[in-house]
Amino acid sequence: MSYKDSGQPQPSLKERLQKLDEIESKVMQIMQSAGGTLDELSKDIPSQKQIEIHAHNFRDAVRDVELELISQLNYLSQVLAGLPYEKNVYKETIDLTIAAERLKNVERILSKAL
Repeated sequence: MSYKDSGQPQPSLKERLQKLDEIESKVMQIMQSAGGTLDELSKDIPSQKQIEIHAHNFRDAVRDVELELISQLNYLSQVLAGLPYEKNVYKETIDLTIAAERLKNVERILSKAL
């Protein structure tokens, strides 16, 4: 489903870049959570509660990154398929091409008639 079909406003390029920065930050959180879990597991007496906290943070961050990456990939798929997106003129280009062909046909018909 495209943003146009969903009724949601299309994010600007700046907003998309901010989202990618947020994804990068979340990936860093994933690495920190994984590192924290490993640090805790390497202790002589690991704290089960700390392991669960790190694991929970890890799962939440992975889910957030996955959802946002899916959104970004869907947008890129729309761009590549020529579907409506910010700054897309594909439809207008096709309309112009069809109008130009119609004009040529009318000119041919008129030149034959005259």
